Amino acid sequence: MRHAVSTDRRAAGRLVVLAVAVAIGLGSAPTPAAAAPADDEARAAAQVTDLLTQAGAAQAALDAAQAAAAAAVGRYEGERASVEAARAAAESARAAAAAARADLDAARVDLVAFARSSYMLGSTSPRLRALVTSGGPEQMLERAALLDAAGQGRSEVVEEFAVRERQAAGSEAEASAAVDRAAVLEEEAAVALAAARQAEADARRTVTEVEARQTELEVQLEQARAAVVEEQRRRAAEQAARPSPPAPVVPAPVVPAPAVPGPAAPVTPPPAVPPPATGNDWDAVARCESGGNWSINTGNGYYGGLQFSASTWTGFGGAEFAPRADLATREEQITVAERVLAVQGRGAWPTCGRNL
Repeated sequence: MRHAVSTDRRAAGRLVVLAVAVAIGLGSAPTPAAAAPADDEARAAAQVTDLLTQAGAAQAALDAAQAAAAAAVGRYEGERASVEAARAAAESARAAAAAARADLDAARVDLVAFARSSYMLGSTSPRLRALVTSGGPEQMLERAALLDAAGQGRSEVVEEFAVRERQAAGSEAEASAAVDRAAVLEEEAAVALAAARQAEADARRTVTEVEARQTELEVQLEQARAAVVEEQRRRAAEQAARPSPPAPVVPAPVVPAPAVPGPAAPVTPPPAVPPPATGNDWDAVARCESGGNWSINTGNGYYGGLQFSASTWTGFGGAEFAPRADLATREEQITVAERVLAVQGRGAWPTCGRNL
């Protein structure tokens, strides 16, 4: 029974349509004309069930691809940050090396000027010339001290600049190597990111294709079920229009008189529950829902000829007749169905309710 109060029916409906179709086939012996729509319904239901499984697998693959793409984006962004940091360090190293070269070039200019001055003065020892041209002993001592300090300072500056140049050149080389390594990692991360995004796009396309195929098959299933209902309605109309055969004449049996006369004990039959005289064709609904088998239990959580769920059966007073609908009589099931119909209307049986 496909009624509105049973929310679990809607959730599991797609998965049990095949069982319902099988129940229709087992509950009656259809003619070849009626078998074709039922077979179409069973095939469509099986295809929808397979598509539901495929859709679940495709969605799981899409989720995994999206997670992998997100991880690849994180790795790529991290490698990009490493590349930027390495490039900044390389620029700093290059700037330091350039400054060291400039200082060393200035020191070399001073050395060249010192050598030129010595050559022009005719001596390679400006210190000796300064001492010889001094005005007296005091001036000579003062010039000697100044020349010593200047010579030592010039030598130290040149040596320091040379050390700084070597250090800057080494730092520049290390920074360039770091930039190269970071660039390789960035390229690898970019390739991995592109592959992850392609996998995500493929998975998304698969999900879209499966969902489209599922929608198409669900339409086919609904059409097949409608054909089954129409065929059952046609058969019911033909059966109603067919004249009933005459009842055979059976002679009345001869009942022998009792040997010992005496009063017979009255036998009280169990009370019957007559179905409400509403004119609704519940037999047609039962043929559509369960193949007309009023005691069917298909194992899908729905019972009886009108396929009640346990919650609906008890919710509309069915427990006063039997624990489950398949354990109740046809009349008792119809009584509960009339209660459901009064509250929910024919929509409680979305397809088969059209027989009412």
